[in-house]
Amino acid sequence: MPEKQMQKNATEYLEPLTFHIIDAPMGSGKSSALIRNIKENRHYKKETDIRFIVFVASVKERDERFLQELDAKPPPCEPYCKSILGLIARGENIVTTQSLYNIFNEETIEAFHQSPYTYIAYFDEIPPLFHGASGGRSQKDGGILTRFGSKDVRLMQQERMILLENGKIHYNPACEYHQRSPERNVFDAIRDLNSRCNLFPYGERDGFFTGIVAFTRRELFACFRECWFCSYLTGDSMLANYCAKNHIDMVYYHIEEGRIVRNPEGAYMETYPEGLERLVILDDRRFNMENSLSKEGYRKLSRSRDGEELKQLQTSLRYAYEFMKERGVRSSSFLFTTFKDYKELLASDGRHYPTLKRFLPCNAKATNEYSHCTGVAYLCNRYFDVNCTNYLSQLAEEEQNPRLRFNNDTFALSELLQFIWRSNLRVKNSEQPVYVYIPDRRMRELLYGFIEKAKMNRRKRCS
Repeated sequence: MPEKQMQKNATEYLEPLTFHIIDAPMGSGKSSALIRNIKENRHYKKETDIRFIVFVASVKERDERFLQELDAKPPPCEPYCKSILGLIARGENIVTTQSLYNIFNEETIEAFHQSPYTYIAYFDEIPPLFHGASGGRSQKDGGILTRFGSKDVRLMQQERMILLENGKIHYNPACEYHQRSPERNVFDAIRDLNSRCNLFPYGERDGFFTGIVAFTRRELFACFRECWFCSYLTGDSMLANYCAKNHIDMVYYHIEEGRIVRNPEGAYMETYPEGLERLVILDDRRFNMENSLSKEGYRKLSRSRDGEELKQLQTSLRYAYEFMKERGVRSSSFLFTTFKDYKELLASDGRHYPTLKRFLPCNAKATNEYSHCTGVAYLCNRYFDVNCTNYLSQLAEEEQNPRLRFNNDTFALSELLQFIWRSNLRVKNSEQPVYVYIPDRRMRELLYGFIEKAKMNRRKRCS
């Protein structure tokens, strides 16, 4: 039977799975509504056999918010992936972090299935659904390869460490390489990744595939009675791509007076955050740059012999900060980001612009610690992993399914909005302007486009 036909037949036997998605703007109270929904849910009384598990963005959110309001427990000790098994077996309500979900595997799936209690899962923000496995140079951590170059991928095929079956890659524990070194294997990461993810081949050269893409296993979600997700702009996101690829239905909800309310017919609705009118975008020749501030752009900046382009960025940041200072922004109310690997390029002594103490990773979400900030510098141009997006584009073409095609602009805009709404923009009763410096043209234009759509939407509602 042809490989594509076998894949098609395999999907016919998948159990139905639905994701319940609370899609609402930043600052609309998604986390509060989620906590309220759980507290008021009669299914979670001790005499029932229904339990909940909540995945949050950080330990701080877990300990200082969710565990303060919910009758639940965190995994008590390391290794957390092992200690959570006892909580599941005892039928405890659980609050843990997204990072722990990223290492759930077959043992965790089996624990949920064997438990006499049925769990409902809540994700306060979308967990990573794609995991970088290959592309670029090899990367090691403690002697174990954690990212594979094309030569590593070819070697694994030649040594039969990995096998391709029905369109998926599987780790082969019977291979000679594994038998020679079962205790410590430089390729242990591929075995661990295979236990958590579905692996797919990408690219081809000389009869070998050249890359590996990894998606969170559908089975990790299927072991829950229900899966709920809190996020924003999910209608054209990786979550929608993942659902299309794995034959998962999507039902949408919004927040209304602090409660979770189902959208009409469960369909996706465009919504916009409050506070847009307070946004002041710095936009003239003093501040903007022609060069892209993507990761590749930063690589070029870091290797530039004369350093002129890097000096231009530093000078522009200085002008932007001085502009904000004249309007009341101070070091303590200023926040900036770029890619973590390149933040040292923007290190300062604090005289021209704040030090790295005011740095926050560009993927930061679900934190209110910076809601006093009225000055934000967003110094990056975001793109998703090129191996994943190319794979999805190829798959969309093969299956004639546009829902599989990844939208990098939606991703970049979502990441930008999530970051700048860590600021005072999320404070509903504030009237302070928030100054935002976005030197990269693409990112700035995405924000302008979003603001214009929000204005049009508001005019339609008023007419």
